[in-house]
Parts: sequence; structure tokens; C-alpha cells
Amino acid sequence: MSPKSRIYNLVMSWRNKPFRELRDIEQSDWQNAMSKGELGDLEGGGSINPSKNPYRGTHYEPIFNLPGSSLKGVLYRPLMNAHANTILRHCLEGIDAIHYWQCSNRIIPMILPINTESLQTTHFVDALCDLVLNSRLPIGLINIGLLQKPSESTAAIQGIARLHRLGVLFHWLNFEGDPDTVKLIVDFQFEAVHLHAERLRNSESSQINELIEQINSFKKWGCKIGLSHVTFVHDNEIAYQLGIDYCYGSLMLTPVTRHQIVNVQDSRIGKALFSIQTTEKPKPQGDL
Repeated sequence: MSPKSRIYNLVMSWRNKPFRELRDIEQSDWQNAMSKGELGDLEGGGSINPSKNPYRGTHYEPIFNLPGSSLKGVLYRPLMNAHANTILRHCLEGIDAIHYWQCSNRIIPMILPINTESLQTTHFVDALCDLVLNSRLPIGLINIGLLQKPSESTAAIQGIARLHRLGVLFHWLNFEGDPDTVKLIVDFQFEAVHLHAERLRNSESSQINELIEQINSFKKWGCKIGLSHVTFVHDNEIAYQLGIDYCYGSLMLTPVTRHQIVNVQDSRIGKALFSIQTTEKPKPQGDL
């Protein structure tokens, strides 16, 4: 084998190697492990039980277009319930995953769900701006998904404005139809608004009609509509009737590792999962 072929094989092996992450051990879990004598078992030659370790690295939930034929983005799940002192570390891991996909010739946007209360802190916004600037990623790959309405709108709006000037795109997750939220979405030209599928299942006809009007108004402003927690085929049918742009949930594909994201659209298994389509034609939006 020639030296050039050896280098090529080494590079390809490195690119296809699954990524391994290191996690900080929380103090309470470490003390519990010591109290149960698990450390003593390890010193005696034992091994860690995989079933007791909840971390598997399957934190990246793929977001597809409505037919499920194209990957449109990824939602970073650990930030949904992250503590205040671990949000920046999770953001760094999410940005690092974008670099990993970019090196694999995959330009995939990432949505980082962040609690709006964190954006009210100046130090947190400063650190997040530094992460965005130091990443040197193209505009559009780093997206922030806001989880709920801020209690102090002035401080949070200032943080949103600073990140927006850096080219960060914003999404509103779990949209409830609040007028103040709609005003914020319009003022900052949010990239997308995400609806919870359960809200469409358990809503009355009057609420559905109001929701349809809001969806139509968002589309006129150029804002995309996403549907989260798509679990049943009925959710997919409703998405077709409302003209939803993005869908994600267990019906589409469960969260996977960042290495599996690279091969989602290249594998036969991924293409088989994309075959979920409703046979009904889209109905007029007022007939829901």
C-alpha cells in the first residue's frame, strides 16, 4: 500500500469514528455512588453497569420537512431541562456538533433551546455572544429556540437583539398564541414558530380556527411553522391540512447521536423511515 493510500485510509477511519463525549459528574450522584459501594466494586475489578448510566449521547432530534424526505435541522434536547450552570457547556457541545457536521460536508442547522430567563442575565448573554463569535460558523447554522415568555421583557429583548445582530436565528418553541409573544416574533422576524402536536389534538373548534388564523398570518410574514412531538399518524395528517413546514417527533425519528445525524439521509434505514406519508390530499385549511 502506498503512503498516499495509507493517509487516505487513516483520514476516512477518523471521519467515520463515533464521537465520545465526557460528562461532568454531579456531586449528589457521586456521593450516592460512594454510599452504595459502587466505587469499591470498580476497584475490585468490576465494571460499570450500562443500564444505570442514562447518558447515551442520543441527544440530537432530527427535524424534517413535511414529507420527511429532507433533513432541515436538529434540536439539541439536553438544553430543554438544563440547569442554569450547565447551559453554556451544552451550548458549546451543540456548536461543536455543528463543526463536526460541517467537517463531514453536512451543513445542518442546530436549534439550541434556551430558557428566556437566562437571556435576562448580561453575563450569560456576553458569554453566549463570545461562543457565537469564536465559532466562526456561517450565519444560519446557530439557532436559538425560546421556551417561554420572559418575565422581564426589557432585559430579555436586549439580549435577543444582541444575538440577532450577530446573525443568530430565533425560533419560538411550544407556541401558545400569546399576543405579546406574537409581537416579539414579528418584531425580530423569527425564523420559525413551533406548535405542540398535543395542542392540536385536544383543542376545541374555536381554538383551532384561531390557531389557523395565526398560522396564516405567520406565513404571510415569511415565518416557518414547525410541529413538535409528532407521535401519531393523525398528527401527520393534521400537519398536511395546516400546511406545516417542519415536523419532528417519535413518528419521524427518535433522537440519535451526532455521528448518526451524518448518515441519516444516506442509509437505507433512514430512507425507510422517511416513507411515512398520508394518502389523503391536503384539505382546505378552514375545514379542520
